Amino acid sequence: MSEIHKAALEGDLKTVQNILGDTPKAAAFQNEDDGNKTPLHWAIAFQHVEIVTKLLDALRQQKIDLDDLTDDSGWNPLHTAASIGNIDIVDAILHYDPAPDVDQTTSNGQTALHFAVSKNFKDTVELLLENKASVRIKDKKGQYPIHRAASIGSLSLIKLLAEKSSPLNFKDIYGFTPLHHALSEGHADAAVLLVELGADKTIEDSEGHVPLQVAVDEKTAVYFKQHTE
Repeated sequence: MSEIHKAALEGDLKTVQNILGDTPKAAAFQNEDDGNKTPLHWAIAFQHVEIVTKLLDALRQQKIDLDDLTDDSGWNPLHTAASIGNIDIVDAILHYDPAPDVDQTTSNGQTALHFAVSKNFKDTVELLLENKASVRIKDKKGQYPIHRAASIGSLSLIKLLAEKSSPLNFKDIYGFTPLHHALSEGHADAAVLLVELGADKTIEDSEGHVPLQVAVDEKTAVYFKQHTE
């Protein structure tokens, strides 16, 4: 790991500043030994906000596009920030010039919105949606962000995504709709909400099971039936 990568990871602001003063291009250095991550990836991952700001300033002065700073998994700085959920860092990246592509995908087809929803970072999700993040991008599992919201049982995120016209009845590669995911994970209240929003209870998965049939237990199934019949 290079000196600036190590300093960014450890939160050593003085060293980062010294290196950038001598070699501004170091802000965009990618390290092959750690998956081609940049110092910015590490500073974001460990939530060193001051260092993130310094690195963004250096990159901006060189007119470097953040979308080009992807590691070996296709993660750009916004992906990393969304998965951490530090709203100050996410906001700083979204206000970078040139503006990042909020819908850029990783090697697995995931957007920043997929990550923020998976971690239940509501404020980050709201900020991404305010910046026109699409709710209609599928990852390589065939899942929209709402599949993930259903899996974690987040009522607030399900509502937010539905308000943005997220598909409710699309099957992923396993044949699961968001409703299948909610019931299989035991989130009966989320399943009821999905039905109220328009989810179809009769869609079958790849094995011919409707959502009720994949409910994790009888308690979940009973609650769902009582509130959707």
